[in-house]
Amino acid sequence: MPEHLDAKKHNGFVKSFIPGKYDSKGDLIRKIIVLVCLMIFIGCAVYVISDFTTRNEDEKIIDEIKNTVQLNASGSFSASKEKIETIKEEVPQILDKFVDIYAENSDIVGWLKLGHYIDYPVLMNKDDDEFYLYRNFYGEDSKSGSIFCDNHILPILGANNLVIYGHNMASGEYFGQLTHYNPNTPRGADKFIEYYKQYPTIEFDTLYEEGTYKIFAGIYINTEEKDGYPYPYHRKRKFSNEYEFMDFMGNIMDRSMFYTDVDVEYGDQIITLSTCYWFPLGKSVDSRFALFARKVRKGESAEVDVDKITVNPSPLYFDEYYKRTGAQWQGRQWDLSLVKDFDKYTDKIDSRDELEPD
Repeated sequence: MPEHLDAKKHNGFVKSFIPGKYDSKGDLIRKIIVLVCLMIFIGCAVYVISDFTTRNEDEKIIDEIKNTVQLNASGSFSASKEKIETIKEEVPQILDKFVDIYAENSDIVGWLKLGHYIDYPVLMNKDDDEFYLYRNFYGEDSKSGSIFCDNHILPILGANNLVIYGHNMASGEYFGQLTHYNPNTPRGADKFIEYYKQYPTIEFDTLYEEGTYKIFAGIYINTEEKDGYPYPYHRKRKFSNEYEFMDFMGNIMDRSMFYTDVDVEYGDQIITLSTCYWFPLGKSVDSRFALFARKVRKGESAEVDVDKITVNPSPLYFDEYYKRTGAQWQGRQWDLSLVKDFDKYTDKIDSRDELEPD
């Protein structure tokens, strides 16, 4: 094709998108709409590529850390001998498998494993609760963030209720799989039961000891007063007496979307996994899904009778949920014997009473 004809074709193509002074009002509007759509498309593409690249980098970091744990478990360290000796002097009870990771980042407090994909280090920054909300293991900016617990738990072994946070990633990473333990999802209750039967326990190893936790409850809850009283499950970390524990457990069990045969008693170590969750009310309600488990007691089997899992037909939700769905709470449905000695406190415990935080 002659060069001048090719140039005219190119100019014609450009003019079909770029507004000109001789365009009709209709053509002008059409071109502006096309340009806006094009800019949105480019912006989304850049965001997706950036997010994909960031997630790939984060995955590589996590894989490196996992490999380090596996190597250290067999006694092989990449940190210098001097560094290892210094760490063992500073933290004499640290497990060998964590020494090399601790050398990389002393904010590590343990390792969490649950279900198909949750297999991550748990971090805690002593100066900033949300430091790892949007930072990776090395403290670099990351949309995925890290799995972390807040700094109110010091020392970590002193917490009766250890709360661990992670993003609910659409890709399924981090706590994206946590809501498999929620029976009220588009997947349905049958899929929840199937998943629970495969994975009824959580593995959480602190720097100092390995631990298995039996899952006993899961709640869907709001965070803002405008939608009803937001029960502060994440703010009660230590129980100074039996009543505080019973009050907490009554509130959790009333709200739980399912029940297991796992019993709980005062003195148990509780672990809470918390993530954002928007079904079924959408993002107009800032809501969370939290999963609760208690540590296997000394001398107790880690086995769980998974066939005794049941879905709660009427968990205690919040005002906005009932307003939109027309449902009503049917009252306490669970077997009180699941919480040892709870029956002594039933007259004192109101599921809607405010909880005094630590």
